[in-house]
Amino acid sequence: MFLLAIIGTAGFTMLQQITKARERIEVQSERLTELQRTFYWLAEDITQITDRPVRSAVDSIVPAFQFNLQGSSLFDFTRAGWSNPAADILPARSTLQRVSYSLEDDRLIRSYWYHLDSLSEEPDKRRQLLKDVEELTVRFMDNQGGWQDQWPPLNNEGDAGMPRALEFTFILGDLGSVVRVFGLPG
Repeated sequence: MFLLAIIGTAGFTMLQQITKARERIEVQSERLTELQRTFYWLAEDITQITDRPVRSAVDSIVPAFQFNLQGSSLFDFTRAGWSNPAADILPARSTLQRVSYSLEDDRLIRSYWYHLDSLSEEPDKRRQLLKDVEELTVRFMDNQGGWQDQWPPLNNEGDAGMPRALEFTFILGDLGSVVRVFGLPG
């Protein structure tokens, strides 16, 4: 009886440890999936940025690529490659899309509009991509291959056009610093 109690206690302890390990693995797997989804959307959007300005709801011209240090969005841009499978049935819409990324509290949000020259300042769809973001910095590669902290660069004379690449540095509460670089088309 004593021997069975020892074996039962050992088995129960081992089962608890396996359950806790499985829960930790699931949490880490969900976090990795979230990070991969974020990088997927960033790559999809940034590698298809196109130089098409839009009209805002107040009828002013907004640049094709806009970086904001302050305000509700971090950066906005127009991208190509938005498929329209229902073009024959529904009213036609462009294959271009206006996208915005923002950092709200500790969450990275991707927003987009159905129409480029929208009458609404509010996006049509919003999606949380990444949480527990303590800090996010963005750098821009200029035409000479140098990195700039803002776009257009301060010392720029005339139209800077589009950056050649974007570098994102995420400081995440659980993973620390994660850096990714995405090249723009062209």
